[in-house]
Amino acid sequence: MLLAGCSGFSLAGKLVEDIVTQAQTINFKRIIETKRRELASAIRAQTAGIAIGDSEHDPIDQMQSMKLREEHATRLGQLSRILAQVDRSLHEISEGSYGLCAECEEPISLKRLEIIPWASYCVRCQEYLEHRASAERKAA
Repeated sequence: MLLAGCSGFSLAGKLVEDIVTQAQTINFKRIIETKRRELASAIRAQTAGIAIGDSEHDPIDQMQSMKLREEHATRLGQLSRILAQVDRSLHEISEGSYGLCAECEEPISLKRLEIIPWASYCVRCQEYLEHRASAERKAA
């Protein structure tokens, strides 16, 4: 939605509708806080799945249990990374910098924030970072 009398562009050349309003930020905060609670619950569940039991004496059961613990640990790592992004977004909201790309400091598009409210990077910087990480993995 464009403001009355506005050309539709900010000084940085971004559409006014791409800049997050205070009301939208409050709504995103609620969504992000809900996601944080969901992640905390999922992390507790995954952590419980890593526990080593004494009842496994059969080597096949031990191997299956190791594989299952490995899967829980992988999922726990993924959930922990998302939780860190969620916490970073909540901190940015409290600091008044929510919605700005952590790399280029340009506004993150509203469409992106509606899909991933805890996004720290604009699409362009996210693609660059993913490409760089992929290249580093291939080089290793």
